[in-house]
Amino acid sequence: MSNEFFVEQLAEAEESYPKLKPTLTEAGYVLAGDLDVIDKTGKLWETYQIEIHYTDGFPYRFPLLYETGGKIPKIADWHVYEDTLTCCVKVLPAEIIRCLNGITITEYIREEALPYFFNQTHRRLEGFYVNGEYSHGLMGIYQFYEEALRTGKDVKKLLRLMHFIATNERPGRTSICFCGSGKKFRNCHRDTFDELRQLGSSVLLSDGLEIGKAFGIF
Repeated sequence: MSNEFFVEQLAEAEESYPKLKPTLTEAGYVLAGDLDVIDKTGKLWETYQIEIHYTDGFPYRFPLLYETGGKIPKIADWHVYEDTLTCCVKVLPAEIIRCLNGITITEYIREEALPYFFNQTHRRLEGFYVNGEYSHGLMGIYQFYEEALRTGKDVKKLLRLMHFIATNERPGRTSICFCGSGKKFRNCHRDTFDELRQLGSSVLLSDGLEIGKAFGIF
């Protein structure tokens, strides 16, 4: 997809979020303005100044999100990449799965940007993230797989299961689960296998290698 695809979606996003306007910058067209964080009761919690930029992977990767009003510290502990100053909205494996069939700018704002800023607002007001959080960087990716595969703190088991998903065909529904629980596959890790398999072997193997290195296994 080209940058034109991104630009074509700006009007639809503006219609849904009128305080955000297509703006021509040196980087090309971006969506910029105010984003209101409103809960289900209609209460306004906070307003953030943001910019949403095109990135080459869009719509099969998230666009780039910037908080430009200075309300969020530009440090990793607040889920902002310190080198690019972009918001770290979701760990990469989860992003890849979400974007397999593409994502629109409007969907990105509704499903990703608003929950991110609501979580940030809650931390600013109450001192913690209401919806929980993954760690920044590689540890966040490790936590994503740990949660999905339900391996607790057993890193070696985690890597074994990731390797199995990356290198094997889907087990039959009546097979015993590959995790070693003794349960039928369909009642254990079937949904997790199907979800993680969407990442592709190269991503699973690469992530497994980096996690193994981080924990001194490789």
